[in-house]
Amino acid sequence: MASETALKTRHDGKVQHVYDMDGLGKVPDGDTSCEVMSPRHTSGKSSSYGGALFGEKVIVGVIHKARGSGSKRHTHPNEQFNYVLQGTLQCDIGDQTIFCPAGHCVHIPAGVEHSCVATPEEDVIFFVAKDTRHGIAGPPVDGVEDGPRFLEGFGPDKSDD
Repeated sequence: MASETALKTRHDGKVQHVYDMDGLGKVPDGDTSCEVMSPRHTSGKSSSYGGALFGEKVIVGVIHKARGSGSKRHTHPNEQFNYVLQGTLQCDIGDQTIFCPAGHCVHIPAGVEHSCVATPEEDVIFFVAKDTRHGIAGPPVDGVEDGPRFLEGFGPDKSDD
């Protein structure tokens, strides 16, 4: 899909190549050099919310996670880089738990089970980059897209009332 968009737009002399990442909710006027995804929840297994740009080979986006929330453990066959702009990501990658604060970048290797959540102190905003072969989000390890992962004390009330 992204390659069809790119091929179509490269023949017009006035193609948009610069994108306001905070303004992706508006449909771009005219031709674009890539596919634009307006802000939305990226999957049913995560609290991640944001817009993205899909090129022929690379996806980039600015993603928000509310404090104390994030993605269930999942995997995908493509590697991923998250550059944290605000807050701190707690990432479980394989059997390690790491913390990635603002100004740092976490690399998630291809095929490795992982989960990333915003720490309790504040919401997280990060820039994501990954290749396009497998989309923006991988399937949860347990196979069930039943909502995001929440740290203790966060998320919807799970009581039996």
